[in-house]
Amino acid sequence: MSPLVAFIVVFIIMMIALIKFKITPPVALFAASIIFGMLVGMPMTDLLAKLPAGFGSMMTSIGLLIIFGGIFGDMLGESGATEELAKGMVRTFGKKNDLLALNLVGFILSIPIYFGVAYIMTAPLVVALQKISRKPMKSYVISIFTGLLLTHCCVAPTPGPLAVAGQIGANVGWFIIWGLIVCLPASLIAGWGYAELVAKKEGAIDREELKSIINDDELLAPDPNKPSAGLALGLVLLPILLIVIASIYSIFSTEGILYTIISFVGNQNVALFIGMLVTGYVLRDYLPKRDVQSFIDKASNNTGGILLIVGAGGCFSAVLQATTLSNDLVGIMSAANMPMILVGFLLACFIRAAVGTGTGAMLAAVAIVGPACVTTGMSPVIAGLSICLGATAGTFPTDAVFWFPEKYNGIASKDLMKVTTLPHIIAALIGLAILMVMNAMSGVLPGLY
Repeated sequence: MSPLVAFIVVFIIMMIALIKFKITPPVALFAASIIFGMLVGMPMTDLLAKLPAGFGSMMTSIGLLIIFGGIFGDMLGESGATEELAKGMVRTFGKKNDLLALNLVGFILSIPIYFGVAYIMTAPLVVALQKISRKPMKSYVISIFTGLLLTHCCVAPTPGPLAVAGQIGANVGWFIIWGLIVCLPASLIAGWGYAELVAKKEGAIDREELKSIINDDELLAPDPNKPSAGLALGLVLLPILLIVIASIYSIFSTEGILYTIISFVGNQNVALFIGMLVTGYVLRDYLPKRDVQSFIDKASNNTGGILLIVGAGGCFSAVLQATTLSNDLVGIMSAANMPMILVGFLLACFIRAAVGTGTGAMLAAVAIVGPACVTTGMSPVIAGLSICLGATAGTFPTDAVFWFPEKYNGIASKDLMKVTTLPHIIAALIGLAILMVMNAMSGVLPGLY
């Protein structure tokens, strides 16, 4: 069976397994790897070699980052730093600009912290702020949900974009820089701007629904028993700055003792490890039982599920790349005159909409079109970000996070598409437009190759 036909068959089977039978994504991905290999007639010895090789390659690329990043994010959440940062942003921008503040809070928090954790942590603050301002809850959800998901899908060190950058051969530091540049305007327009339109269109909520009004000064006041907002922001930015500084410095110099030191400290694994250790030391008095080592042991256990899905995605990627699937797809798209930047975007969007996992969608899409994009001369950064943005756009009911606003913020089921799917499609299209401009100027922009 041809690789393209085999992939379509396996994809359908995987969708049925995930949606109909609720099979967990790691199991579905690993099973898909085996079935695909058998359908294309891959020798059994080659298939058995590709599976652990793909898993190992993925763990080598981002395994440590997922572990250190997970512990880092858990420390920020458990210590109360996340909540204080959110409150501090609202105080800084003022109650009138609370939607802008929440959008930026989401944009920042989801860089080191997993989307679901960050959303759940900030949900109580969102509910409380809505009671004060009397703005529609939908506008608040749009604002923070959009900010959170964009950086979760497009800005390392979260697992999805890290995996994409690693698989496509992009420099992680520049992937972070350009991811921020592309996503910030998209987040502000689709998150803050669209949320403001919804707030103005729907007006104030019924006062009868406000049974208890919380004093905003009391709500937003700093908690002396938790880390300050400034400290929280500094800790979030520390590993990112180390990685970015190393990437920028390499433009001007690639030799000497200073370059060696900066490159070492700015290595993605070392930078996140430093960030984790500094955060543990600084926040030690705010963590449960004030025992950093025990907390690290406990938090590291929570990363097992993420490692499993990413590793299984690596298995699937290795088997796909061992066939001519990528070249076959390039031939079809070339015949249809479809730009490769759109192929990666649409494929990731379709896969996420079908299987309901952003990380899984990115891993599958980069395995299929990543090599083809680079072969055609496209920048690996641009190709990777197009895949990440496509995964952002595919927020549909198949994904568990689609239902978060209903569960945590009381949004009616009929309004969920308006507060999740629509703003994410808008944001992804804005980001895609920026990428197309970057692609046209790729010869002069730094860090794209």
